[in-house]
Amino acid sequence: TGNSKQQQIKSPNPTHRAAPRSHHAIGETIFSSSRPSHHNNMQGEHWDVTQSEEQSGTRISFHCWPSSRLEATRCVAPIGALYTPLKKLPPTFAPPSALQYDPIRCSTATCHAVLNPYCQVDFRTKLWVCPFCLTRNHFPPHYAENISETNLPAELIPQFATCEYELPSVPPAGPPAFVFCIDTCAHVEELAELADSIQQILNLLPEDSLVGLVTFGTNVQVHELGFEGLPKAYVLRGNKEYAPQRVGQLLGCGGVAAGGGAANGGRGGPGAPPPPPPPGQAPQQPPMPQQQQTHETPGQQVLRRFLLPVSECSMTLESILDDLRKDPWPVPSDKRVARCTGCALSVATSLLDLALPRRGARVMMFVGGPCTSGPGAIVSRLKTEDIRSHADLNRNAEPLHKPACEFYAGLSKRHNASGGSNAKGKGGSSTQAAANASACSMHVVDVFACSLDQVGILEMGELVEATGGHMVLGDSFGQSVFKESLRRVFRTFEPDVPEDGGKMQMAFGATMEVLTSREFKVSGAIGPVTSLNKKGPNVSDLEVGRGGTNAWSLGGIDPNTTIAIYFDISNPGTSPLPEGKRRFIQFLTKYQHSNGRTRLRATTLCGPWYNLPQGDNAPKSAPPPGAAGRFNANMEQPNPVKMSFDQEAAAVLLARVAVERTATEDIADVL
Repeated sequence: TGNSKQQQIKSPNPTHRAAPRSHHAIGETIFSSSRPSHHNNMQGEHWDVTQSEEQSGTRISFHCWPSSRLEATRCVAPIGALYTPLKKLPPTFAPPSALQYDPIRCSTATCHAVLNPYCQVDFRTKLWVCPFCLTRNHFPPHYAENISETNLPAELIPQFATCEYELPSVPPAGPPAFVFCIDTCAHVEELAELADSIQQILNLLPEDSLVGLVTFGTNVQVHELGFEGLPKAYVLRGNKEYAPQRVGQLLGCGGVAAGGGAANGGRGGPGAPPPPPPPGQAPQQPPMPQQQQTHETPGQQVLRRFLLPVSECSMTLESILDDLRKDPWPVPSDKRVARCTGCALSVATSLLDLALPRRGARVMMFVGGPCTSGPGAIVSRLKTEDIRSHADLNRNAEPLHKPACEFYAGLSKRHNASGGSNAKGKGGSSTQAAANASACSMHVVDVFACSLDQVGILEMGELVEATGGHMVLGDSFGQSVFKESLRRVFRTFEPDVPEDGGKMQMAFGATMEVLTSREFKVSGAIGPVTSLNKKGPNVSDLEVGRGGTNAWSLGGIDPNTTIAIYFDISNPGTSPLPEGKRRFIQFLTKYQHSNGRTRLRATTLCGPWYNLPQGDNAPKSAPPPGAAGRFNANMEQPNPVKMSFDQEAAAVLLARVAVERTATEDIADVL
């Protein structure tokens, strides 16, 4: 890679001037021990396998890869990477703040890689070569006019293998929304503890964040927080599923004029004729219009009445929480309480689908027992019928399990209309295929279950995982486990963090794409991901986890979300790779920040290949002076693939494969 100049950001312009100083590019110094550098990952015969986590938020099982598929199979441990997309990196390895312009991307239709420090740049002709598809690309005019060896844009500075862009081409979506769904079938003491916790959370939210409230028991109550004077709620039957359009009609959000019509209790829509005069009375002249009526969509009416900023409805919401009462419907002694958890989820997600289809939001479900009524029920109300057990599931003797799974999986894809279908997969179940059909999920579903009994997490798990939500199990809403877990969802960045200080760490609608150089392919990913079914030349036929694609939907993510990506070395190895050949990986993560802006993070990795020496009868030469200790007793240099092994990363990658096979395959030996 040769020498380059170390750069320092000194201006907000796309290019940054810096004083020249001799420095080796990252692509060489991370993996080479022949030239000393403070970026070096290899010291003597030992590799610093943990340094990549600080530099790029990644851990790789092998930092030096075998150059052929046969040698890769002998490694036993999977070849893969653990990637944390939102990890905050020190300013020495990434720009301290997001770059306020769109990235420069490769012109090849099947590539579209982002400009990075490993691209070869011809400063004379103003061209750059993509390291993934080797296509020559022209710089745009505003780059070509200013770029030089001493004036590089941030994405070409050697240390900045990770760059984050705040995309001006995508309009801001606005602050996130939070819909709290509260189970009123819980005991009175539990409701009081839960109400106190939610009131504390309201004080942590930014004032412009939107909030809504849904309570449920036998029926579902949608509280109109924008109604002044007294508490007002719409009651919906809890024994059926509601589509978004139907919810809008039942709530009086029919898309009529703001000054009258059905939304305000009127009988007619805009433009309806006036009522006829009483008998014997002359018709009155229509009054002159004082103000032209404004028409509102159903989503705008939901935002005006049911989803309001915290600063406008905090007093109303706190008064409703203080007056929460247990579900008033009587419960016979031989029956369970009627709890319509599934119906409440469908109503809450419908509210968000109507009002905020492309804005980040969370549905926070607080349940105190199993769903017994309506869609998603997992047990009958009759106490003579026991809740499903492992034995029932193994014998397929539980009639409510599969319909409940299909219902919750259907919710995960209902507000992701752009998703495709992926019936393929090792699990082969229809519910798994339905969950995989979701695309970019902007609305996250969290489930906080505090009960000594089962609540149906097994059935709801697909919905939570497909949207990137959290599942928390506890015994009581008064436990510190629940209270601390709820607070952690709303964590904010430290005040001293550039640009993001004090903002919430959560992000929404995340998607991840993985690009690779030609010698290897992507086998799949394991984690809170669903396939986007994006085919490409770097997609392997050997599937691991969610395979058959190089792009996934992550839904909601935070700085602790880590994805495992597995690779398949496709090079046949009939001829060794050229010496000095490098492999390249690029992770492209697009997400909606908690401030409503859309960001793209590009992380590019570079590493060496190892060609196995040809023949075993090669003469053994004496070690060079000063190299004692780096050679074994047979005067052979240790295999760099073995020396670059990260056992912690490999253990996590292998454990995720085992858990995935447990859930999708009926085998005894998951390893």
